[in-house]
Amino acid sequence: MYRNQRLVLYAILTITLVLLSLYHPGVSIDSSSFFCVVLLGLLILIWMKRKKNTRIGIGTILGLLSYLAWFSTGSSNITLGEQRIIALLLWGVAFILLISEPRRIRKRKHFTELVKREVIHKQKNRCATCKRKLEPYVSNFHHVNGNRSDNRFSNCKALCIPCHRRKHVVS
Repeated sequence: MYRNQRLVLYAILTITLVLLSLYHPGVSIDSSSFFCVVLLGLLILIWMKRKKNTRIGIGTILGLLSYLAWFSTGSSNITLGEQRIIALLLWGVAFILLISEPRRIRKRKHFTELVKREVIHKQKNRCATCKRKLEPYVSNFHHVNGNRSDNRFSNCKALCIPCHRRKHVVS
């Protein structure tokens, strides 16, 4: 099972268990116990994401702020219900931050020498586009699908320099 699917499954199970415990006739949970269970779920999620330092820091801060918003008894102009809504919103933002995946920046990876040699051998030492003979050390290797981190043999083409430049010309 993929990591994202596990996190979504975890989130659904946690929310389902909390809702079932709230609405089950034989179980009585007060709001403080409910919020403690919700924060426990957030702490488990923080533990699961422990390698994402920035996300953990922000998620932890939001979790603590939601805790303070839930249990604060200061004399402010907001009602208890509004405090609880703010606490749940802060918790929700922390939860979404922790289960979402960051956009991945694709790093350019170069083909290994083995892949380069196999491609040149397969193409009979000729350019894949114009079929000119490739000079030693003067050939370029093109990522066919455009994903510069995909270095499979099937994604590599040996091209002469002019053909490789034409492939990358912006129209």
